[in-house]
Amino acid sequence: MKVAVLVGGVGRRIGMEKTEITLCGKKLIEWALEKYSSYQTVFVCRDDEQAKRLSSRYDAEFMWDIYKNVGSIAGIHAALKHFGSCVVTAIDMPFVKPAVVENLYNEGKRLGCDVLLPKHEYPEPLLAYYSERAVDELEKAIVRGDRKILIPLENLNVVYYPVENLRKFDKELISFFNINTPEDLKRAEELCSKMSTGEL
Repeated sequence: MKVAVLVGGVGRRIGMEKTEITLCGKKLIEWALEKYSSYQTVFVCRDDEQAKRLSSRYDAEFMWDIYKNVGSIAGIHAALKHFGSCVVTAIDMPFVKPAVVENLYNEGKRLGCDVLLPKHEYPEPLLAYYSERAVDELEKAIVRGDRKILIPLENLNVVYYPVENLRKFDKELISFFNINTPEDLKRAEELCSKMSTGEL
């Protein structure tokens, strides 16, 4: 199974690189390295400088965006060009359950869709299955200047997957929690404590 982890964010709102954020004694990149160690995993950086810096410290596969400074859409595009079909997630989503990742991958493959996109009141493009068939539409959008990932998806075979289907793997759906602000990090520490005591 293939997983691409987007690590490119500079973390402007939280004031530090997303990879360097420490949660419950471990950096977010260490959370991801541990969680996805049994899968074929690539870490997608924003540029070669970030990739070189991380690869000098961690034993994993790192690559970088082909199109620079256009955000997560470029990370997804680069992952698919390099890796083929995979589940995409982000470094700032530390509580993703492996069973959720596996279910999205298997369902995406089974349904033969271009994208399997979890959806509650809004879609979750940064924890989703993408087929390599999505590459061309993503590239066209980037070249046009469209940075929102949902725009090119309008031209693809997208299956919107109710997140309720994932509760059997993740009762509280904490897989979709991400850290963007100091307040998010504080909440993440609380969730982490609950996980360690078995409450989650």
